[in-house]
Amino acid sequence: RSMLAHPLKTTHVLPPVIMSPVEEASRLNLVVLPVRNQVIFPFLRGSFEVPRRLYDEAQALIDQGAAVGLGAIALRPGRDPVGRALYEVGTHCRVVSVDGTQDEGNQYEQEDEADGTRAKITVEGLSRFKVLETKKLGALLVAEVEILPEDRAEDDVTVRALVLSVQEKMTDLVTKTSEDSKIFRNRRQWRWPPSAAMLTSVVGATLAQLTTEERQKILETVSLRERLELVLDLLQRESQAMKMSSEISEGIQRSREQELRQMVLQRQAQEIQRELQRLRQKASREGNREEGQGEGAAGEEEEEEDEVAHLSEKIQKACLPQDAMKVAKRELKRLKSLQPHHPEYTSTHSYLELLASLPWQRTPQEKVDLGKARQFLDEDHRGLEKVKLRLLEFLAVVQMRGNMKGPILCLHGPPGIGKTSLGRSVARALGLKFHRIALGGVRDEAELRGHRRTYIGSIPGVIIQAFQTLGVNNPVILLDEVDKMSQNSMFNPQATLLEILDPEQNDSFKDHYLNTPFDLSNAIFICTANDTSTIDRPLLDRMEVIDLSGYTVDEKVSITTSHLLPKQRRLHALEAEVSENESPKEPLLELSGEAVVALITRWTAESGVRSLERRLAQICRWAALRLQGLDVQGSTGRDSLREAALASAGPSEAGRIKVEAEHLPHILGVELFEADIAERLDVGVAMGLSVSSVGGQLLFIEATKTAGTGRLTITGQLGKVMTESVETALSLLRSRFALARRPGSESSLTDDDFFDFQTSRPAVSGRATEGDRDPFKGEDLHVHFPAGGIPKDGPSAGVAVLLALASLAVNRPMRSDTAVTGEVTLRGHVLPVGGIRDKVLAAIRGGVRHVLLPLANKRHVLEDIPESSLQGVEIHYVKNVDEALDWAFGRQGNTLDVVSLESQGAARPGHGPASAAGAAMLAIGAARMPMSRL
Repeated sequence: RSMLAHPLKTTHVLPPVIMSPVEEASRLNLVVLPVRNQVIFPFLRGSFEVPRRLYDEAQALIDQGAAVGLGAIALRPGRDPVGRALYEVGTHCRVVSVDGTQDEGNQYEQEDEADGTRAKITVEGLSRFKVLETKKLGALLVAEVEILPEDRAEDDVTVRALVLSVQEKMTDLVTKTSEDSKIFRNRRQWRWPPSAAMLTSVVGATLAQLTTEERQKILETVSLRERLELVLDLLQRESQAMKMSSEISEGIQRSREQELRQMVLQRQAQEIQRELQRLRQKASREGNREEGQGEGAAGEEEEEEDEVAHLSEKIQKACLPQDAMKVAKRELKRLKSLQPHHPEYTSTHSYLELLASLPWQRTPQEKVDLGKARQFLDEDHRGLEKVKLRLLEFLAVVQMRGNMKGPILCLHGPPGIGKTSLGRSVARALGLKFHRIALGGVRDEAELRGHRRTYIGSIPGVIIQAFQTLGVNNPVILLDEVDKMSQNSMFNPQATLLEILDPEQNDSFKDHYLNTPFDLSNAIFICTANDTSTIDRPLLDRMEVIDLSGYTVDEKVSITTSHLLPKQRRLHALEAEVSENESPKEPLLELSGEAVVALITRWTAESGVRSLERRLAQICRWAALRLQGLDVQGSTGRDSLREAALASAGPSEAGRIKVEAEHLPHILGVELFEADIAERLDVGVAMGLSVSSVGGQLLFIEATKTAGTGRLTITGQLGKVMTESVETALSLLRSRFALARRPGSESSLTDDDFFDFQTSRPAVSGRATEGDRDPFKGEDLHVHFPAGGIPKDGPSAGVAVLLALASLAVNRPMRSDTAVTGEVTLRGHVLPVGGIRDKVLAAIRGGVRHVLLPLANKRHVLEDIPESSLQGVEIHYVKNVDEALDWAFGRQGNTLDVVSLESQGAARPGHGPASAAGAAMLAIGAARMPMSRL
């Protein structure tokens, strides 16, 4: 059935109507003709039938002046044409023609005329009207109406966009459903109405599936924009209904074809089996003369029987538990009764193969050598001492208990820190097989638990597949990126992990495909995550989270020289791979120690080593190109200078290249650093420290003020906790200014600062009084955290916000070589925060010379950060905000010689001489800060 009537056959599109003065009048008297199951629209022609006598009476009233014209109003469905059966909005019409027809029905459900003739009236819609009052004159209704003016918003951008959308939807419907669709396939052959109002009338009149109520709603909508939105919504609904109907029809057709095909193939297979059986019997009767053919025919049958027998033997050797053995025997018996061509033969055979290949019995484990395990961990990873100690404790407990049951370890840290390789090292230390399962993007529990066998193409979940692949039931399984699993109101795969990781439940894990309990308790599960906040709380409670912080510069230097650089040289054919008995050959590419430190501090700014590895690969590619003798020198002067600077790098007579620190800018390009920190730390700016899923970063906090009413604006996509920290810091600063001039006050906000503030800020009451202590009275404050596209939250920005506001209040910049972290209270106490190691390492990477930390975090610095990594940076511990203010704005801060940082770092009490990496980093990062992502 066509869902859209042909617009050129059912209605005639008229040019825009220019209304006469009478028609433009606000109130008119019209003879109202009720119309059933039809709505007459403005700008269009329509036809309806009325008794001839009724039309003549209407025409007589118009001639007598009792009314100025005709109006057509739709009848409400199921109502008689009296009382409230009529809608309140109709169409003022002009009669085009009147034809006489034989009466075949009574539209008004009144007594028929004697002659039984009816008048078919063809009218043109002129405008909409709203009925104000009606009166009945005989069989006719005369109504006082108000003409509703047409909305003239044709040039509005939104209206034009809606018009294009309506035209596109209507074209699709006409092309897909009309019998004459070939006429409208080319858009050039479609003549659209000249106005948007006329377009809505065309849609309302031609869309066949619309009800009378929906057509009337289009007519009653006066606003052109709202009318276009309504029409577009109706077109989209009909388009979706047509699409669903087509899909249902196609699905039914495909199902019927598949059933017919299956039936025909089954009959053919039965005939083939009968013919094969007849031929085998005939070959057997012929005796020795056909001996070869008899043996060949019987061989196929024996091959099928041998396959089933072999599968039965594998099941017996698998030592299945009692429940699994019952299932296997039942399925094996069923397999023997099926023909190989049967659709369920393959699925049943695959299921039995899975049962036979799973490791049901516990695999014996060799004794763990903890000394060797420690050696493996040290060989594979530099630093991470606390993590290694926890893993050794876990291995010791496993060795003493003799089984793998215990806490589930979750390695939490930024990307590129070595979480996956730590899991591989655990498997190597235990002498067990290792398997990694990537969970990023998993959204359906069936990927973990498997699909039921009732579905076509069903397979077991990734957990059972891992055991089938490894062939042992005590492997080390790494569940990578647990925090990246998708979840919504319909799917939550993390809930499935509750059973997989719970030692009290996973001894009877039931996969949907396997459909029988399987013991997972002998396996060691290790999870990795970048952000534990996205993990469900019940799942997080079942795991022991081990935090992995970023690497220090010394650790990165060691990792580069011992692992990353040799690996990249082998991948780029710059170092030959040798066996254990052969002596290592000298590589074709070398990097000096200064070059490695410069590469780490100038061209990378991360907690892990992934960007560092990519930079090393870039250097190796440059070296391979240079060793091939390709002339990369261009014709410009810049290329000549670049080639002259790289001439000392080689290759030498022996064909080897050595890269120094001065060669790196010509190989890697511009360094990743920002301008001097002193230039950025202007008045109202403070440097804080933050931690995210990618490690620690520098966080700049900016504050400014303008004349106003004391309103506070906070931007930067902050969470509720961070917003409250800003408000707390502002209230605390105001209280400190109130105490600034009291006798005995030790605040660094001196009387001079307070006087400068009082004379510089605008006065609200006309003059500043001596007792006015509010530093921001009569001013609006705006506190901004840059990188507003990244969400930020956490209780650690209080001190930094306080220093930024204090700098704004006293109109003095704070020390440009200092980064701070810590939360404040209204009493001025500095509270401890987390992520100290990552924050301090971020400050070191940024070339910061002094770090202010809460006093309660001192033990974290001593335990988590190697002393060698602190060379070149001073850690200062504060207990209250007054100490932070004294350091940021006091005299000792102003007289500090920023250039003498290296000598000051070397002379710190309790620290030995700076390491080579630390000294080189000071020289490089003293006035530069690598670009850090928030």
